[in-house]
Amino acid sequence: MHKVLVPKYSGAHRFACLALYRALLRQCRPSAADTPWPSETRPLIRQNFRKYKKLQSPSQIANALKAGYEALNLLSLSRTNQHDAHRVTTLIAEARSQKDKYAAMQREIRPVAPAAKSLTPKEAKKAQSIRFQEETSRRHPNATSVLNRPRPLGDKKRNVPVLVNARGLPFLRYKKPQPRNVSSVIRTKLSRRWNWIERRDRLKLELLFAKDEEEWDRITETKEPSTWSEHPANAIADVNAKIGRFDMRTKELTDSMWKIVLAEKALAEEEASQKQPKQ
Repeated sequence: MHKVLVPKYSGAHRFACLALYRALLRQCRPSAADTPWPSETRPLIRQNFRKYKKLQSPSQIANALKAGYEALNLLSLSRTNQHDAHRVTTLIAEARSQKDKYAAMQREIRPVAPAAKSLTPKEAKKAQSIRFQEETSRRHPNATSVLNRPRPLGDKKRNVPVLVNARGLPFLRYKKPQPRNVSSVIRTKLSRRWNWIERRDRLKLELLFAKDEEEWDRITETKEPSTWSEHPANAIADVNAKIGRFDMRTKELTDSMWKIVLAEKALAEEEASQKQPKQ
């Protein structure tokens, strides 16, 4: 059974198409000659290559490539031949006219847009969540550190935060939903720590091989300037130090956030007692 060859996965086919594409675009560069069409042909070339890039029929591919090479020849001759330049200008005008006619026809047959349908409560909640995630994708430029709390709120009711454990990382949740930038920071820190752990596991495996090499050197009485296990062991110690510093900073951050929770709670109780009417 013959193997089916998909043209877009063929290196020779892709090379031929890309070479033709680059050659056509090079012909669209501005020149010293008074030819207004180079800037207008470039969008047409890109549009047609996007249109026909998924062709799989051999006959259609052959016709498309033939048309491309004819266009390349015509563009090359049009820089020195006035007749060919006029032909290029005519073809561009015809393409623009056909595009305008097609757009006008589509506007005429386009059905009247139905009135906007009211969203269900579930759809409205989903749309609101998407908007919130887009709005909170980046940290606000005027935002202050979460550790600069508690802050005076005036007449507003104080909202006591909750200390949340996100797979070992602490953060203060004042309200839901969670801002997108907070989620991004948590994922980045957790990914960094996990990469260190995976690196340590790989180094431990290399350390076992290094010890085997040292045993072989001992048997063969081979002298090396340094031991095989020296560099993996140093790398493991370095990774362990990074993980240790990360965990220590996480612990310090947890302690600071817990103190903020206690302070916010005390202030909330104090402010609530002050607002109660005296009997």
